[in-house]
Amino acid sequence: MAKQQRVSNDRRRELEELDPFQENLIKTLEYVKTYKKQLLLIGLGFVSVIVIFSVVIFNIKSSENKASVLLSETLIKYNKIEDPKEAYLAVENNFSKLFEDFSNTDAGKMAKLKFAKICYNSSNFQKAFELYKDALSDFKNEISMESLILSALGRTCFALDNFKEAEVYFKKIINKKDALLKDEAFFSLGIIAEKTGDKNASHDFYKKIVAEYPDSPYKALAQNEIE
Repeated sequence: MAKQQRVSNDRRRELEELDPFQENLIKTLEYVKTYKKQLLLIGLGFVSVIVIFSVVIFNIKSSENKASVLLSETLIKYNKIEDPKEAYLAVENNFSKLFEDFSNTDAGKMAKLKFAKICYNSSNFQKAFELYKDALSDFKNEISMESLILSALGRTCFALDNFKEAEVYFKKIINKKDALLKDEAFFSLGIIAEKTGDKNASHDFYKKIVAEYPDSPYKALAQNEIE
């Protein structure tokens, strides 16, 4: 009987002892009770951050959608007018609004390239150059876009009779490992060298196209120049 009583007492003591989970739970509840005001403020702050983040994301998406719609409408309007200078004047204000209100959106950045081309087509070469140069920083981490913009800058400088600066942009293309439009850049450099009186350099650029770019649309033109 005494042995049975001792076992019961031992079992009761075991049951009275808290396991680690229970101890941690009690400590947590005591901590919450002690610092409930601080924890409430932290919780409210966390909720506020989520709300603010959600509002920011919503505004970004909303701005992107508005910019895309405005750009689309503007390009449709532009394409309906045949005369380049008249078309430029018809959409100039729309592009100004895009740059003013949506410059940080993807559509706003693309609008810069579209309007640069429109300026170029209307012979407003200086404005086209400024837009292309500004756009270059927007797409500096995108190799394909960077190549297109460098080529456009080169052609625009060429139209401005600024052959030295045009040469700089075309050489940036041929010196970049994964750049696009290298055959076009070599051909343009050939023309620039010819215009500045360096016949030997001009032929070297044309020979480069014939030797290394057999499928280039510039190959036949380059071949004619060196024959």
